[in-house]
Amino acid sequence: MLYNFSRLKPASCRTLWFQQRGLGRLISSPTLYKHHQQICYKHEIAGKFLVSDSGKKYRRGKEQHGSRFRQSNMVNLLASLVGTATVVTIGTALCESQEEKKDILPDDDKHHPQGKDVVATELPEKSEDVSEEQRPRGSDEEQSIQATSDEVQGDRKSRIEEAVKQSRKLLRRRMIEAGAPGLTVAVSVNGETLWEDGLGFADLENNVRCTPRTVMRIASISKSLTMTAVAKLWEEGKLDLDAPVQKYIPGFPIKKFEGEEVTITTRHLLSHQSGIRHYALKDPNKKEKKEKNDSTGGKKGVESKGEGESGETKKKDEGAGEKKGKTKQSKDDSGEKAMAEKAPSKVQGKESNESSESSQSVVETKKAELEKLLKGKANKKRKSKKKEEEENEFDLQEYYIKEKFESIEEALKLFQDDELFFKPGTGYLYTTHGWTVVSGVVEGAAGKPFTKIITQLFHELGLENTYLDVYTPIIYNRSKFYTRDKHGRLQNAPYVDNSYKWAGGGFLSTVQDLNKFGNAMLYSSQHQSEEGLPGYLKWKTMKELWTPVSGPNPSSGYGLGWGAVEDSIKCAFCRESRQCASHTGGAIGASSVLLILPQAGVLKENGEGKLPKGVVVSMICNMQSVALRKVALDIAKIFEKV
Repeated sequence: MLYNFSRLKPASCRTLWFQQRGLGRLISSPTLYKHHQQICYKHEIAGKFLVSDSGKKYRRGKEQHGSRFRQSNMVNLLASLVGTATVVTIGTALCESQEEKKDILPDDDKHHPQGKDVVATELPEKSEDVSEEQRPRGSDEEQSIQATSDEVQGDRKSRIEEAVKQSRKLLRRRMIEAGAPGLTVAVSVNGETLWEDGLGFADLENNVRCTPRTVMRIASISKSLTMTAVAKLWEEGKLDLDAPVQKYIPGFPIKKFEGEEVTITTRHLLSHQSGIRHYALKDPNKKEKKEKNDSTGGKKGVESKGEGESGETKKKDEGAGEKKGKTKQSKDDSGEKAMAEKAPSKVQGKESNESSESSQSVVETKKAELEKLLKGKANKKRKSKKKEEEENEFDLQEYYIKEKFESIEEALKLFQDDELFFKPGTGYLYTTHGWTVVSGVVEGAAGKPFTKIITQLFHELGLENTYLDVYTPIIYNRSKFYTRDKHGRLQNAPYVDNSYKWAGGGFLSTVQDLNKFGNAMLYSSQHQSEEGLPGYLKWKTMKELWTPVSGPNPSSGYGLGWGAVEDSIKCAFCRESRQCASHTGGAIGASSVLLILPQAGVLKENGEGKLPKGVVVSMICNMQSVALRKVALDIAKIFEKV
């Protein structure tokens, strides 16, 4: 430490300040001997100028000045030692007071590292070593219980970190495979969010990275949110799922199938069994069947006509042919006898040549048939590719609608007069337009516009970052959306207006809100007792939504507004299906999934204990055509072991 000897206060770093009649200078403390010599030299010079020219006076003045300097030097040295000791004691006292102040502060004021990757870092860590006086006195059993709880918490924290590490690897691999620019994910176990993260970029042009608060299109997960509003009206008795839709939408036309009037109910719409088209105007399977029937019938007609026309000519030619045949036959017989008698060896040579020529002709015919077959397959592939391209382009025409629809009635005009693909209740066809009819039913049952009903639902569920997909308002953290061209290059998605399909795929949200919604549904499905807070929906209602509808369904099953899978195993040590509810989504510049994996056996236990029990996984990507359900299920099974 450095000090100012005149005031005994700390000075700058290891430097002493000596003040001596204008000849002072800054001198570092480690080389005191040199400083003394320098100061002595300075005083000696000063003494030379103060004395007269006589040698006696100069010598006496020099001795007096040297003795005075030695005395002042000793005083300065003692002062420096005293000052050093004083400052050291004051510094130690200040440090002790600061440490005591830190110990007195509560735990809430201490800043914990906040990371978006692992929320488990907020778990209580092991207590630091404390002195015996500060340690609370208790029994050995309490101390052992505390030690075991600390070990359990540390072990759980390590398991969570390992689960996050494995899940992040799965997501990065999926992003690389699909070439996705950005993706967000959130995972909760038993209602507690253990991991939420953002990978990649929400805005490539402005270098904005994805976070769990990034707002993206959730596409068809909008159907599950709309289903919640429908279920609430159903529980309140305002909506009958088995009544015709004309009860709530009087202007919807009565549909016919094969000339017969049919009834479409809300239950048919919710389970995709109404027969209403998706984005294709005509049923491709029905068209193929007609083409096959027409082709087979046409061939038979041509064959029958050919037989009738050629029959008469054959009969006419039979009489003349018989006469000519007799004369030719007699001439040929005589010629053959003469040739056989004259040249029998030539006949044998001709027979051998004819056999070799016939074998060559067989090979050539087989080659021709093979080439014809290959050409036919190639033509079929080309036709099928052209057909797929035409259908995809045709389907995308309605995906890329840019016009705004002011009402549900205006959106219904897109498809309400088109023919049904099958009789309602007898088939399955995933359709977004069917959910536009559902939004009209909700309006009629509630007596309010659908947009107001759904925004009120967002408010009641606590979904603060879930919105209608409207372009004009300022929505913080909204992502940009991307597609790929025919060469695979990434490009900005074109502008679209989703007002024609609010209920089926017109919402924006975050993975945080989706996880909250999933936990609300999981809690509702497991809360059967009257104790505790009620669920947003009744557990009987949730059982209806998460049970696959009977009839022709896809292999995975579909309930009411949710994809539903039940516990099943067909053979020992073979594929086993776990009960889960999920919904995926795909839109222009967006892919999404919300998966709920309930804990096994919770419903059998009558919903006892702390609820909810299960895993909820939500993921959103800002590029279309990215399959996420399998990855979500794998991540749910990883976190189920935590």
